[in-house]
Amino acid sequence: MAAPPDRDEYPVIMRIRLTVSLCLLLVASPTLATTVYEWTDSSGTTHFSTEPPESGVEARTREMESGSRPAPSARVREIRCRDFRGALTQLRELSDVAEGNPRWLAAKEYASEKTQQWCGE
Repeated sequence: MAAPPDRDEYPVIMRIRLTVSLCLLLVASPTLATTVYEWTDSSGTTHFSTEPPESGVEARTREMESGSRPAPSARVREIRCRDFRGALTQLRELSDVAEGNPRWLAAKEYASEKTQQWCGE
């Protein structure tokens, strides 16, 4: 069993875990259902849902490949780029972490890869 972290190292580990967790949350997205329903209500608003509309409402269905998802919009790419750049900056600026800390190195590498992916750097 691994020894608990030193008291001085604990806040750094928590910051690294938080940063990596936030990065993972940004990237994770649920898989689309197989069938998507599309209908237009009486006010002209088009709705899309994985649940069928109320009884009596005519809906078109679209079949989606399992695991497929639309490409992220320019705004989503911009936000993810900004967030991963911020995470990478925070990781680079940590002054109270040992240079060879494996968790810090892994978090920094992950943030660097995602910055390249979302920012094209």
